[in-house]
Amino acid sequence: MTAMTDTTPADRTGNAKTAEDRVRQFLAVCTVRDLDDSAVLPVADLYGMFIIWCEQNSTDPLSIQLFSKVLRDEGIEVGLQRREKVVKGIMVTGQIPIQYILETDKAPGPNSVLGALPA
Repeated sequence: MTAMTDTTPADRTGNAKTAEDRVRQFLAVCTVRDLDDSAVLPVADLYGMFIIWCEQNSTDPLSIQLFSKVLRDEGIEVGLQRREKVVKGIMVTGQIPIQYILETDKAPGPNSVLGALPA
């Protein structure tokens, strides 16, 4: 018989806070914020880059739902543009966008700045 480990609500809250802190750390290290609204990035692309960042930092990513919640909690507006969920006023910097392009075969969406990068 396998012993079950109980977690208290406080333990689960602590784990959630740590998970949410990973998103905040990703945003602090890998993004530039407070740009004008012409800087638009699909949430799917931002989340994909977050997953790559998590892999590089040997940590588990959050679900897209919790990731989106943390974005809203951080004051990052999630909206719709051309039928796609996007964030405005944010840009990912460093090697993460390049790695994302190399690792995904997804064509850039209509709102993606990734399609505008020089070849």
